[in-house]
Amino acid sequence: MFSRSRFVLASFVLPISLLTACGSGDEPDAPPASSGAASASTSGSASPAASAVKGVADASVKGGFGVKPVVTVADKPAPSQLSEQVITSGSGDTVAKGDTLVANYSGQTWAPKDGKVKVFDSSFDRGAPAAFVIGAGAVIPGWDKTLVGKRLGSRVLLSIPPADGYGAQGQPQAGIAGTDTLVFVVDLIATYKPNASAPGTAVTRLPAGLPKITNVAAKAPTVISTAGVKLGKKPAATLLVTGSGAKIDPAKTLVLQVVQTDAATGKNTQSTWGKAPQTVAARNVLTVASVLNGRNIGSRALILVPAIAAKPASGGQQAQPASPAQILIVDVVGQF
Repeated sequence: MFSRSRFVLASFVLPISLLTACGSGDEPDAPPASSGAASASTSGSASPAASAVKGVADASVKGGFGVKPVVTVADKPAPSQLSEQVITSGSGDTVAKGDTLVANYSGQTWAPKDGKVKVFDSSFDRGAPAAFVIGAGAVIPGWDKTLVGKRLGSRVLLSIPPADGYGAQGQPQAGIAGTDTLVFVVDLIATYKPNASAPGTAVTRLPAGLPKITNVAAKAPTVISTAGVKLGKKPAATLLVTGSGAKIDPAKTLVLQVVQTDAATGKNTQSTWGKAPQTVAARNVLTVASVLNGRNIGSRALILVPAIAAKPASGGQQAQPASPAQILIVDVVGQF
């Protein structure tokens, strides 16, 4: 999925840039985002926005939940109002406002382009779901208004007019005009709460030279002091918590809670806890924190990150600003 302004929704910047800079295409694509902007939950409550018309007339879907859908739209004018239809009713937890929602989706314009169906984006084609915060203005209004309140395991068909999509400006990068009504099929897979966590057991004997921290499994850690900490020339990771969930799969995307602290001052500079977990390709995380290789969901690692020099743009890669030495504490709370 993509935002009105860009194709990847990334609300949290590391030298979490360190995690995402280890390869190309490292973050899963995000859903249609707003231009203004734990355990995988199967519980929660929220009231869906009551602004969508039930039922999408003149459109049909072939294929069940988890299978790439084929959408057929009648040669008729698009609905003028936001419309929704539950194709498959799930029995999982309710999607709540502020959840990080993991979903598969396919999006096309109501009207064909050059005589052909215009599918402008599909996580099914990429072979991996997307993750995004729902109900908080991070995605287009049509998604916030319809997906909050639905149950996991549901397949939903949406017809979204420009006012609830990309507005009069459209999305030129995707070939969407400001007058295009959009049709989405969305499969709701999992949710993570802002304070999502996963169980594990804290490591009791840690090596010398680490920052002074709090380290209670499944709770947000804190860095109390960085006095005496020496960083090498390369990132160095230490296991803090041994998780008890499923094995971390290097081929998947990890759902992370991250605390970032300036190594020189001991000042906390960023934290996902209580906001929204970060999603990063597992291979990138494991490259930086090899102590997580072969570990389980619920594991926590401390990463000492030396200062990173600025890099100019080259070979199609964006320029990278300089970053001071940092301390990261990464909790793996899920994967998809």
